[in-house]
Amino acid sequence: YNGPTIKDFQVLANTGFNFIANLGSGTPYTPQQFATPITGEITPSTEGSINGARLPWQFTVDFQADRNFALSFGGEGDKKKTANLNVYLWVTNLLNTRNVRSVHRFTGVAEDDGYLASSQAQQFINQQNDPEAFRMYYAMFVNDPNRLGAPRQIRLGLRLDF
Repeated sequence: YNGPTIKDFQVLANTGFNFIANLGSGTPYTPQQFATPITGEITPSTEGSINGARLPWQFTVDFQADRNFALSFGGEGDKKKTANLNVYLWVTNLLNTRNVRSVHRFTGVAEDDGYLASSQAQQFINQQNDPEAFRMYYAMFVNDPNRLGAPRQIRLGLRLDF
């Protein structure tokens, strides 16, 4: 062992640190000319060429730190049982990067399809029993969290090998 010590304690013995970085260019999508409702009563019309726009780039960094502890128990000498205990900390998306996985074709953003603000939707919205409730429920439905990558997650765990 050639690492740092505090008195007789070997600070980094049987310890590992890992970083994994992932970088990807944005995938293509086809923009549309006007906002269409999620109900599908208006057929979307392509603006520009097929796959003529791109999503933003994606970037994540994951981190893992772990340490092994040798365990022994049971009998004496050759009959002594051994095991290995691994304690780890695993952090995915360490920098908590906001990665857009898909967008609405009209607006090009993940959270809003642009229908509620469009002029063609106003008459339909105002005909609803409660236009404000319609706007809120529609916005909740359109704001799909699956359009974004996973936020930072922290996992602490134990692994026992015997």
